[in-house]
Amino acid sequence: MAKEDVADLFPISKEIKLLVEMIAGTILIGTIGYALILRITPLEGFIRTLETLTFAASYEYIGIAKALHLIILLFGVVIIWFALWTSFDLMIEGQFTKYFTGVRLMERIKKMKDHYIICGGGRVGEHIAELLVKQKKKFLLIEKHSDLSENLMKKDFAILKGDALEESTLLKANIKQAQAVISVLPETEKNILVTLTAKELNPEIKIYSRADKKEYVKKLHKAGADFVSMPEYTCAEEIVGKLQ
Repeated sequence: MAKEDVADLFPISKEIKLLVEMIAGTILIGTIGYALILRITPLEGFIRTLETLTFAASYEYIGIAKALHLIILLFGVVIIWFALWTSFDLMIEGQFTKYFTGVRLMERIKKMKDHYIICGGGRVGEHIAELLVKQKKKFLLIEKHSDLSENLMKKDFAILKGDALEESTLLKANIKQAQAVISVLPETEKNILVTLTAKELNPEIKIYSRADKKEYVKKLHKAGADFVSMPEYTCAEEIVGKLQ
């Protein structure tokens, strides 16, 4: 699974990135340094670096090799301290749980086929998801706003945090294996763009869309939408139809 997929859902802490960079940089410097100074192979240099970082080295160094050994030891102490501090900080913030939840969720998304992609996690999108749950149908919600996506995740919905207008987001949602796209973003113009992008990525996919003005219905159909709904007009017609 690509690291950026998880990052879309749960931005990885800057501390973790810095820790990884520190470890990688120290290992690289140690490997090259030992190999050049001691005239050994890079593999042997790598092993000696790991032994130094884990305080398991049993070699007696002199001169430049001794200086390198002490520098790596110092970095090892700093890295261990920083790792412990970062781990404690992440546990306090609950980020570990969120990160591994994100990993499992992305694996779940990657395996999806013949599913429905709901673009927009507002009231309409959330209600559609609830109805699909009752019908035991597979679906994925795309929502770019953190507050909405976190609220929907609490309901155990499959959520992909991202912008449905972007081609990369729809590809991550496995649009090529999806059964249909349900675009219910508040702005009709965005639904038109989602429809155009979805049809370009998967010409055979069904598109269900939402419009807030009658003049947009024709444009959505022209863009490739198979069905267009206007919730506000439907509600008004139902109320008027019930009047005595």
